Amino acid sequence: MAPLTFGILTVSDTCARDPTKDKSGEELIHLIIDHSTDTGRIIKGHVAQVQIVPDNEFTIMEVLTNWSDNENLNVILTTGGTGFSPRDVTPEATRKIIHKEAPGLALVMLMTSLKITPMAALSRLICGIRNKTLIINLPGSPKAARECFEAIAPAVPHAVDLLLNLKPKIEKTHEHVQNSQCRHHSGNETIAMNLGHVAGRLRESPYPMISMKEAEDIIKRYSWQGENEFVELWKCHGRILAEDVRAHCDLPPFRASIKDGYAVIASDGGGQRQVLGGLEAGHSPGSIKLEPGYCVRVNTGAPVPEEATAVVQVEDTKLLEKTSDGKEEKTIEILIPPTINQDIRPIGSDIKEGSLILKRHTRIGAVETGILSSCGTTKVQVTKLPTIGILSTGNELQQAGEQPRPGHVYDSNKITLMMLFQEAGYTPQDMGIAIDDENVMIDAIKEALSHVDVLVTTGSVSMGDRDMLKPILTQIFNADIHFGRVNMKPGKPTTFATCQYDGKTKYFICLPGNPVSATVTAHLFAIPFLNRLTGNYAKPIIVPAKLTFSHKLDSRPEYARVILMWSEEDPIANAYSTGNQISSKLLSCKNANALLMLPGSSDDRLEMHPGDVVQAMLLGFQQNAI
Repeated sequence: MAPLTFGILTVSDTCARDPTKDKSGEELIHLIIDHSTDTGRIIKGHVAQVQIVPDNEFTIMEVLTNWSDNENLNVILTTGGTGFSPRDVTPEATRKIIHKEAPGLALVMLMTSLKITPMAALSRLICGIRNKTLIINLPGSPKAARECFEAIAPAVPHAVDLLLNLKPKIEKTHEHVQNSQCRHHSGNETIAMNLGHVAGRLRESPYPMISMKEAEDIIKRYSWQGENEFVELWKCHGRILAEDVRAHCDLPPFRASIKDGYAVIASDGGGQRQVLGGLEAGHSPGSIKLEPGYCVRVNTGAPVPEEATAVVQVEDTKLLEKTSDGKEEKTIEILIPPTINQDIRPIGSDIKEGSLILKRHTRIGAVETGILSSCGTTKVQVTKLPTIGILSTGNELQQAGEQPRPGHVYDSNKITLMMLFQEAGYTPQDMGIAIDDENVMIDAIKEALSHVDVLVTTGSVSMGDRDMLKPILTQIFNADIHFGRVNMKPGKPTTFATCQYDGKTKYFICLPGNPVSATVTAHLFAIPFLNRLTGNYAKPIIVPAKLTFSHKLDSRPEYARVILMWSEEDPIANAYSTGNQISSKLLSCKNANALLMLPGSSDDRLEMHPGDVVQAMLLGFQQNAI
């Protein structure tokens, strides 16, 4: 499908004076590029015109008329000027230049917005047609503009087809809508999605296959929403800091000795010294007064007397005389004259009071807890963790420990994913197994969404006649499928979706059912997404790796499980295959410490050979965002 041509008109006195404040226009540009519709089509948008105008009725009318009459735009989106302010005149300007109204679009946006806030009743949106251009008013805030656009996006491509009288596309859309009609009732009634009719299933996925880069960019739109909590230091390991942390005190809080030796007055030079006694760690710096010609024995980390200007290490001294009982030193000789401040850590030399010690979004590991403790911190403010559920799907699955049944396999995906997420710092919930029955799966999803923010599923996302998850998400839960296929191996049918449920945004990471596919895509999509929701914007560590085996390339980029090993002779790791890479063989993940990022095949290259160097993503390692 050719990209639709869009014009984006921001109406705002403020943005007209300072274009850098136009956030709604930027949001709409992103949305029209890759927004999935319920008919499976993508609004592949080419933004042909972008303009910002003040809240002036004549100016708005002039731009809308010029764009629809002369620029061959399919759709014009306006944002702003739809409220009750005396300067809000976008609806009035739009109504004066359109030839026909499209009240259904405005109604859908209003109904959608009212589910979010009753204040949406104050929005005055007008939609209509001028010539062959569809003109849609959207609210002025980025969030409201996005919500309204998402509500009507499924209808926009078909609306353009109707305006252009593209009969083949119109007929195809009508046929698709009729075939995918769905109804769901309570009691003993069931929904009808042609799932029981194998011959009626789609032979080609309605979801475009996007690149890994596109999928990653979609995931990156989502981030931590600012919810946080205080936790005690002993319980914060693995959590993400919600705010910068500054030191409560100097470290060290006193001048401390770097060596085991003797605190001296440097100007005394070398030679004999009388030993006044010793200062150990924990003693007060002023408990012994140092005078010229004398020294004080100190241990590493101990405070040095206030009068001391250097520390001489034990190795640079010689014992001359012991006390009468032979237990203490009485006189020593300094063999090498000391210099000012030698082997003394000044106050605050490690950390200054009030200085920044850890930045917001830092993941708290063992060292970070030590830094926090050294500065006297007992509680830290961290981001709230999303609640996560794992739901397995499939008639063939049964729980480990049950008596084996014919045609069944034990569910290994759930425990694998739960352990992976636990290793990443999360506490997932077991949402059970849903068989391939429409109502069972709907009920399982409803139950899960009542408890969790993110539902991770395995299975039922491919092209089998019982793969019903995507239709259920779109038709029952009004979910937006942000992507439904990714150009990769394994894991092509991986799906990411969102919906509104009980007034909250819920997220779906739908992974394939094959164990390897589920494991690999969990590393590539699920864990990075969960990290972003917690404010952890760390990046995976990617290193070069040298193949030790031959590998026939697939048409899709492939993520092969390998073991990387380094040698002293070569800084580039050698990559050893973990065996047969078939997606059902979980043993190929055993001991793997990296995913080899193999390119798709081309006419120039059909196979990789030993010695070839490619990139590899380390598993379980992340590089903190700077």
